[in-house]
Amino acid sequence: MTDLHCNVSHLHCITSGIHMSKNMQESAKEWNISFAGCGFLMAYYCGVYCCLFERAQFLLKRVKKICGASSGALMGAILACQMSPSKCCENLLEMSREARKGTLGAVHPSFNLLKIVRNFLNRDLPDDAHLLANGRLFVSLTRASDGTNVLVSEFDSKEDLIQALICSCFYPLYCGVIPPSYHGIRYVDGALSDNMPFSSLRSTITVSPFSGESDISPCGNPFYFHDIYYKNVSIHINFINAHRVVIAFFPPEPEVLAEMCQNGYKDAFLFLKENEFLKPTSLLSELSLIDEWENIPSSQKYISENKPTVTGNSKNILPESIKKLFCKASVRENEEIRCPLSVKLVSCLMWCILPVEMACIMLLRLVECTPEMWTYLLWMWQMTMRTIGQIWKKAFSISYICTQKYPTLHQLPSTSNPTH
Repeated sequence: MTDLHCNVSHLHCITSGIHMSKNMQESAKEWNISFAGCGFLMAYYCGVYCCLFERAQFLLKRVKKICGASSGALMGAILACQMSPSKCCENLLEMSREARKGTLGAVHPSFNLLKIVRNFLNRDLPDDAHLLANGRLFVSLTRASDGTNVLVSEFDSKEDLIQALICSCFYPLYCGVIPPSYHGIRYVDGALSDNMPFSSLRSTITVSPFSGESDISPCGNPFYFHDIYYKNVSIHINFINAHRVVIAFFPPEPEVLAEMCQNGYKDAFLFLKENEFLKPTSLLSELSLIDEWENIPSSQKYISENKPTVTGNSKNILPESIKKLFCKASVRENEEIRCPLSVKLVSCLMWCILPVEMACIMLLRLVECTPEMWTYLLWMWQMTMRTIGQIWKKAFSISYICTQKYPTLHQLPSTSNPTH
């Protein structure tokens, strides 16, 4: 049965590549690319972007619409501004390190994901980022009041663009309670309403780190050929994708992130090769290396029992600058693990003072949001009254339907005083 799954999956990849190649030939001048929201699985996107940046610059220049939700929107902004792939990997490694630093990891109150993302965007995005993104970058947002999806593609300034990206990355409870606002309206993660904008268009290249039917995605076999469509994203039902969902919220070690990045590079390379987008000057050695990799499912590489190493992988085709970043992060991680006994004792004591630490952090958060406290309270009051109004309206409509279907007793013919 496993062999049958592999054959069907491989056949689908071939037919999908032929179909995509035909579509791209039909619309060679106009095409789109859409990234699904995936949290810390963004390491896969770093590899995809690195491959496109190195080997398909003409595709990046001809793209008409760059779409994304959550972390996919961040990658879309990076692609629209043609930022350095190494800088993208460096920021992701720093972000994942901060997420693993606390006692509770990414759910520790001291880890403020949106603040870190905002700092990186303010520092690394060019001053004319909004001009580069206008009409080209489509950010998926979910309106907090009614859950409606909103696509934003026009930005007034760099700060306006950053605020839209922050709203698209806000996952309720994981990032906070009160959602951020954009142009006076509060939004949450765009993946909750449309996780892959424009995915239905024939000229859109879909990219996802979950194994499924996307154009660029890891290979994987669903259980009994079942998959689900989560907000326009095809996801196979298997243990590997379940593991990826956990990684999306809780980042792993640098070695695992390196494998994810490398798999993204490989899958993007295979996509370019199948659709004949590679330049004739590509090195034959690298082509033969990719052919050798085709028998290794990338979906199983970074969750295998034997933990992969960054430096010891003979099939690592990432650029040297990217390799050095992951090697440096891995060495730093190992040094922190081999810390003195006294440091480990202090770490154990941190669990004892965790309640006090959390109380202090929450108090500081409260002080930080004091200037906007009235705005938050007003929004919560409006949401409460709107919810009560909707419940009352629904109850009234049900009561009205019941009244029409089952008339009351006083409307029925009276039988208490029969006439003789």
